[in-house]
Amino acid sequence: MLAPLLVDLQHNGAKGLAFNRVHEQPETLETVARHALRHGVGRLLATLTTQPYEESLESLAAIDRQLKGDPFLARCYPGIFFEGNYMSAEYGWRGVHPEQYMRDPSWPEWQALYEASGRRIAKFNVDPSRAGALAAIRAAAAAGILVSMGHCGPEPATIAAAVEAGATLVTHLGNGAPPEIHRHRNPFWTWLADDRIRVGLIPDGYHLPGDFLRTALKIKGDGAYLVSDSASTAGLEPGVYGESEIEEGGFTHMKGNREQLAGAWHQLDRGVERLCELGWPLAAAWRQASAVPAAIAGLQLPPIAEGALAEFALARYSGDGLELEQVVAAGEPVLDAPVHPRML
Repeated sequence: MLAPLLVDLQHNGAKGLAFNRVHEQPETLETVARHALRHGVGRLLATLTTQPYEESLESLAAIDRQLKGDPFLARCYPGIFFEGNYMSAEYGWRGVHPEQYMRDPSWPEWQALYEASGRRIAKFNVDPSRAGALAAIRAAAAAGILVSMGHCGPEPATIAAAVEAGATLVTHLGNGAPPEIHRHRNPFWTWLADDRIRVGLIPDGYHLPGDFLRTALKIKGDGAYLVSDSASTAGLEPGVYGESEIEEGGFTHMKGNREQLAGAWHQLDRGVERLCELGWPLAAAWRQASAVPAAIAGLQLPPIAEGALAEFALARYSGDGLELEQVVAAGEPVLDAPVHPRML
């Protein structure tokens, strides 16, 4: 199949590099983009996770400076996702994000981040039950910024109020939650039931079971988009890296705690492969990770047509899995040999 490049709306880094630290490691943008491109991913929202607010300002400014001077990287990174500091501080809901940096949102704080990024932030994550959240959501939505609810357990009435204020997305539905939650009184049901809400899903085979993916995609259709949640440890050899541990096969979790996942090892091509394993035709699975997220983020991908900018992947799926025979970006071939999702 000849297909448009994949679009990843939540990507934290790879190859030992994180977008949080671009101000200290300027090689991050190119290294991560090249790794993602080898796996067919041509558009990324560089995602900043929880750290001191002032350091995020520095990294956002560094990303903006670099993208202004590099048309290739600017095309790879059409925006930024600030997952950041405004989620629940409760254990389980906050995942591996450090509690000490959590804070209540305000539009002045968000606007300062937005301006530091050169207005490249396309999406903010927030717990809508935090003080000031609804006002911040309203102001961000008025500025044309997507607002996503995630790493939080709000009540149904709070979710409804957030949607009325302008929140339209959920960050990686089914994850960023305690291992044990009430069977009925949890936000997953409300997020799934509301047709106005679109949900991100991490389909790497570890974050979500197959039946959860089937259910969410059956309910949401084009209101569900695949994300990688690629961590800074993505693409590294199995082993222990700081507080994270990578097992054979790419399962990444906090050292000594297999219930607490630490982002994903795979790129978004693994999500396509996973849907194919669950019975989706390749074209439909690919679309859920390309055309669907592109439409949600308002991105235009080059058409595969004579005279258009050559950007596409040549992919096939068989009993042996997904294989990318070639990836072309900005008119240039990327691969010198076929690639599959489990390759470094």
